[in-house]
Amino acid sequence: MIVAGGRRWDLGAGRRLTFGRAGCDIPFGADPQDLLVSRRAGTLAESEGAIVISNTGRHPLLLLTVGGDTHHIVSPGTALSAGLAEFHIVAVGTDGERHQIGVVHHRRLQVHREQDTMQISVRLTQTERLLLVALCEPRLRTGDNHAPFATYREIARRVNRDDNYVRSRLATVRSNLAGQGIPGLLRDEPGPASRRLPDYIVRLGEWVIAAGLVTADDLELLTPDPGQV
Repeated sequence: MIVAGGRRWDLGAGRRLTFGRAGCDIPFGADPQDLLVSRRAGTLAESEGAIVISNTGRHPLLLLTVGGDTHHIVSPGTALSAGLAEFHIVAVGTDGERHQIGVVHHRRLQVHREQDTMQISVRLTQTERLLLVALCEPRLRTGDNHAPFATYREIARRVNRDDNYVRSRLATVRSNLAGQGIPGLLRDEPGPASRRLPDYIVRLGEWVIAAGLVTADDLELLTPDPGQV
């Protein structure tokens, strides 16, 4: 449940909400407009029993506990996975004005204490981004949160590469994210076996969409698919 400006939104599984000063799902610093708040300040999504907050704006965001203490600072261009059950997202605007979003998360999955909050800074190469867009294309193009992700072979066909090349490059992305604390991406990581998916690109696709690393706008990176013309 997301609360801001006296209104409420249900985040829901597979849903991703934007917040900011203009053109977003959740008005944030918009009434009255505060020019120190970015037009597209960030996004919210659920993944692996935590809320993924991505800072897509130009200024830091504060993650506060219900008691008002600063729990974390979300820097521009980074994503944060917060396992807290209740917290606030705050932007400091003009003359110290504080714009706030409240989040109450009824978690479906238990989050381990050491994983309560993780900040992730992801730098993708042009090729890695292209492969991730091809992976997520079925969901990004249809908007269907239950659409299957592309297979390694389908990705290879879309980007005119070899299957093994695609596997190797996406394995590198998975390893980098796992090294920053994102669970479910590697075979030998600790934790429940049910979290270690047999096909890791499903988990990879779910997380990069939740974190806003790839969006429908990135589909323009792909050449037109002859099968869709």
